[in-house]
Amino acid sequence: MLQAAVLGKPIGHSKSPVLHRAAYQLLDAPISYQAIELDPSQAPEHAQRLRDGSWAGCSVTMPLKDVFVPLMDQVSERVQRLGALNTIVVRQDGSLFGENTDVAGLVGALHDFSVRQVLEPTVLGSGNTALAAIEACAALGARGVKLIVRDASRSARAVQLAAALGLEASVVQIDQLLAERDPLAGQQLVFSTLPPRAADSWVQALGPCEGVLLDVAYDPWPSALAAAWQGPVVSGLHMLVHQAVEQARLFTGIDFDADTRENVTNAMYNSLGLHRHG
Repeated sequence: MLQAAVLGKPIGHSKSPVLHRAAYQLLDAPISYQAIELDPSQAPEHAQRLRDGSWAGCSVTMPLKDVFVPLMDQVSERVQRLGALNTIVVRQDGSLFGENTDVAGLVGALHDFSVRQVLEPTVLGSGNTALAAIEACAALGARGVKLIVRDASRSARAVQLAAALGLEASVVQIDQLLAERDPLAGQQLVFSTLPPRAADSWVQALGPCEGVLLDVAYDPWPSALAAAWQGPVVSGLHMLVHQAVEQARLFTGIDFDADTRENVTNAMYNSLGLHRHG
């Protein structure tokens, strides 16, 4: 039996153990999965522990997504671009490979809501999850992206990534929207990559919008932003499922065909009691 876990702080709210256990039961894969609260200062020690031959890998969440990057033996091109990982794969030789499946999670969640192409999406925030959202925008065929942030001086990484992906990026501070009338009117898609409750104070400034909102937060749910939204809302649980499907593929080493992927995805949705479509 190999070990796997989700690492973060705080971690008690995480639904990852429920999702992964459902997948490994379906696949009859000998992998146990738990949640481990880990402080960034403990990351080097844990990375070393992963090399002892008993681990398949780890899911990584806040505030560790960039902390583990320099501790990997190799990272994917996506991790190199984003500067953040959410997945550690332990290879048979004990080496550690860093991957980021958040982009696949975002795109897969939107596909479930029939969003397959978007031209000018908006991203709330500019942190690690916002970077994944920008790459998801590129995957959906966007030409540009608007970033709405608390502090424009902290959005350089996001702007640089957008440029590297061929997207035109504009940056607006949330306090600048207070004087605008319906600043999100006509938006087809908005990503909120803000931590739980962080967008609560933004609701009035953002105003009404009838486009799709993908809010990566899922605890508590609905967020104040999701509750006030006038269009379709996709909770972070949908993203969580699809990024976890990719992690399960990497941890088991099974080459998912279309049927296997579908079955694993549905098993994860069922484990949450969540409707997959719409």
